[in-house]
Amino acid sequence: MAEEAEGGTFWIKTLAKGVSTVGGLLASITGIFVLISLSAKCVAMGIFMVGAGICVLMLEATMCFMFLDIGKWLDSKSDKIRSWQKMFFYFLLCLPAPVVCGSTTSYVGSFGFLLAGMCYMVLTIGPKGSAPAQSSANLPYTRQIDEVA
Repeated sequence: MAEEAEGGTFWIKTLAKGVSTVGGLLASITGIFVLISLSAKCVAMGIFMVGAGICVLMLEATMCFMFLDIGKWLDSKSDKIRSWQKMFFYFLLCLPAPVVCGSTTSYVGSFGFLLAGMCYMVLTIGPKGSAPAQSSANLPYTRQIDEVA
C-alpha cells in the first residue's frame, strides 16, 4: 500500500536499498580507520560512523540480523518507513563526521550515506509524468502568454 503511493519502480527501490547497504558497509569500514587517530574528535566520529553503519545495515539488510531477536521485528518495520524519512535520515547521517573530524576517510564514509540519501530523494520525487499530461498541465500558461503577445 505505502509502496504504491510512493510511486517508485522496483529497480530504483532495489538500487536505493543496495546503495544504502553498501554505504553502511563503507561507513563501518572507514569508521574503523577513523578510529585509528590521535584526535579525540576523530575517535568519537569513528565510533559514530561504525554505529551509524551498523544501524543502516540493520534497516536495509535485515536478513543479516535474522539470527537476533530484533531481526524479525526490524524486517516488519523497515519496509513501512517512507522514502522521504529515509532520505532525511541518510542526509543527517552524512553530516557530522566530515564536519567534526574533516579527515579524508570520514568524507569517504559519509559519501555512501549521501549517495543513499540521493537515491531515496529520487524515490521521494517520484516518476515524471507522461508527455500528454505535462503538455496539458502547461496549457493555461501558454494561453496567457499568447494573449499578452
